[in-house]
Amino acid sequence: MISQIIGYAGIWLAMQLLGEGGTEAYYNNAILLTGLTGLITMIPCLYFYKKDRRARIAGGLVTGQKPNRLSIGECGLILVMGAGFAQFANMFVNMIGSFLNTEEYQETMSQLTDGKSMFFLIVCMGIIAPLAEEIVFRWLIYLRLRDYMRSGEAIVISGLFFGIYHGNLVQGVYASILGCLFAYFLEQTGSLWTSVLLHMGANIWSLVLPELAAWLLDRYPMGIAVMLVLLLTGMCAGISYFRNRTDTEQRRII
Repeated sequence: MISQIIGYAGIWLAMQLLGEGGTEAYYNNAILLTGLTGLITMIPCLYFYKKDRRARIAGGLVTGQKPNRLSIGECGLILVMGAGFAQFANMFVNMIGSFLNTEEYQETMSQLTDGKSMFFLIVCMGIIAPLAEEIVFRWLIYLRLRDYMRSGEAIVISGLFFGIYHGNLVQGVYASILGCLFAYFLEQTGSLWTSVLLHMGANIWSLVLPELAAWLLDRYPMGIAVMLVLLLTGMCAGISYFRNRTDTEQRRII
């Protein structure tokens, strides 16, 4: 609702001030509006999460213990895992691209991001947007679903909600896959920040990848293969590490 209000308000204001040029101005500022939406959305959603947690503790669904903390090394490993998940999910989407019309989606994203500084994109799309979306889709939707069903079912349903929210088939497939992974590792680690860091790692990687890939192809053609191997290694190492440190008590304190 907040996203729609801010989006339509942005279109209306741009049209009022710039007339026919308002549509272009809106697209030029869509990333800024996304960041603003995220910041405003966090306020009520954090209130709802805290209210939910108090109810879970009172009802005996979770313990009163604070959610698990992550070490600096674990945070770095999770960011690498997020980058790996994004890379290989993107490769899967590209493989089935003929069914999803990926070219139209790529043109739209180029229109939104062209001319923006990398720092600005990372702040809005790599930090603010992932944090806001994780509060909504994992901290609220996933955990609420888990109150009433098994975690596996809640993971899949919340992942589908996350995909549908993106509003197009290309992002829907990609986001559904990642949404399931984010919820699964949130459950595995018992830390709310796991899904946030995975999401940030995925988004930041998607933002820097085009320039990084172009640079590698120009100077070190084999660097692409090395990059994929490193991502795969980091991703597998992270999966193994967090599965080995998980137990039932950890998963239920969120």
